[in-house]
Amino acid sequence: MNFPLSHIASLCKYTGISFTAGAITHGFFSEERAFLTAVFGVVIYLVGGTLEKIANPDKDHSWTDVLAIGIVASIGLGFFTGGLQHFPDSPGRSSWVVPVGFAMSLLAMYLMEGKGKIKVKAVLIYGGISLALVIAASLYSLSYFNEHGGDGHGHSHGHGTPAPVITQAMKEVRIEVDDTMRFSPAIWEAQAGEPIRIILVNKGKLDHELVIGTEKEIITHAKEMASPGAKGHHHTNEIAAKPGQQSELVWTFKKPGQYAMACFEPGHYEAGMKGVINVVAKKH
Repeated sequence: MNFPLSHIASLCKYTGISFTAGAITHGFFSEERAFLTAVFGVVIYLVGGTLEKIANPDKDHSWTDVLAIGIVASIGLGFFTGGLQHFPDSPGRSSWVVPVGFAMSLLAMYLMEGKGKIKVKAVLIYGGISLALVIAASLYSLSYFNEHGGDGHGHSHGHGTPAPVITQAMKEVRIEVDDTMRFSPAIWEAQAGEPIRIILVNKGKLDHELVIGTEKEIITHAKEMASPGAKGHHHTNEIAAKPGQQSELVWTFKKPGQYAMACFEPGHYEAGMKGVINVVAKKH
């Protein structure tokens, strides 16, 4: 055994898993940067697996184990750990990412360490029971976070920042929504660098939300929310209101330009629940 090489191999493998997990946590399914991060994580994991085989020539792992199965292992562990981290922010996505990651890691472990050494029946019993428990826990967590909401630590976009301090002189924009799937007003104006108190008033009988972003971000978010099981990401650039209630968000746009707003409750965006925010340069 080559200890220094084994240590470097271990660092690479765990670094790879961390990168893959981080990519899942920060939007693997919607952001190019996160996708590239995941690819980098898989590559680093494979480098670690290769170094581990070189450092331990006596281990009977083939290059197929190191490369092909290594990809399954790195993605599976990344899915599992990244999904766990992201559960409060994205319960819909995490509810299936975590079980899939668990199943992939289980398969990779069996193929690399247990094949030919452990009876298939024993693996199937353990795998079936443990996977059922993971799925049950994921479904419970999905139900809990959908009912109570996440911890609010979502990933806001770079075009603006939430401003927690509310003053009497702050500009207010009151936006009313109902079940006609429209914002009222659907078009309004803001000033760059000026904190705005946005009040979302729900006069309908359905849940509604308001998400702020550039047109590109809104389209990307719409595609993400259309994925199986997706629901409520609790980003800092969104507010939601139950029927008959209202919510508030204090927001400051950093730069002038045209921004968009949308509701991503199931089917609402597709029904036309969207709007435009024209942000003008700060007046001196």
